[in-house]
Amino acid sequence: MMENIYQGEENKFKNFLAVCNITYAMSAVAELAASLGILVSELSEEPAWKGKVITLGPLLDKLPLLHSIQGSDLKSRYDFVISTCSNRYREGVDFDQVCDLILEVAVNNNLKAEQMIKKVFVLTDSVRFGGSTYWKTLYEAKRSKFKEHGYGDDAMPHILFWNIWDFGGFMPRVEEPHPGVTLLRGRAKTLIKSFLDNGGEIGWHQLLEAAIANKEYQTLSVVD
Repeated sequence: MMENIYQGEENKFKNFLAVCNITYAMSAVAELAASLGILVSELSEEPAWKGKVITLGPLLDKLPLLHSIQGSDLKSRYDFVISTCSNRYREGVDFDQVCDLILEVAVNNNLKAEQMIKKVFVLTDSVRFGGSTYWKTLYEAKRSKFKEHGYGDDAMPHILFWNIWDFGGFMPRVEEPHPGVTLLRGRAKTLIKSFLDNGGEIGWHQLLEAAIANKEYQTLSVVD
């Protein structure tokens, strides 16, 4: 898989970081969440982020924690992510605290702006769609905090909240309530392939491509 992503082009996932929130409700898709988390961690190139994943802490504080994924082979790394990222109480991911953790790691490691994470993938079962004012307030507050620590306007990472639980077979959905924040729902194979093929870029265009990628649509033609 990683060889296919690298082949013929620059590694577009080199400054990406995954947040895995595998709750009890997500037990049916825990394998997908853990696999995507491991893939993103392996493709990260900056030492401060490579081989790492963010999870929620113990129930009492629920603060996000940055873990180095342990294991000498894929099976052991998968087992580590499943056990470490499991959240039996279905607590949501706190956008504010995740950004604070990323900034703390960057400051402690004296990272330059170009070494900052460019995109954060939050793999979860709870995404708040709508509410552009809510997301704008949160995102702009965090961007101001990044600037206070010497990072420019473009250093604040793009946040993708991806609901891969998709209970009830809901149609895939994507929203961008504020520049820098994307909300996604769905776990179709074509959607995941589009996500990987497009270097983590996802929007209405990619969603449409994924929707018509199924075999039953391949015989259709457009008549002008």
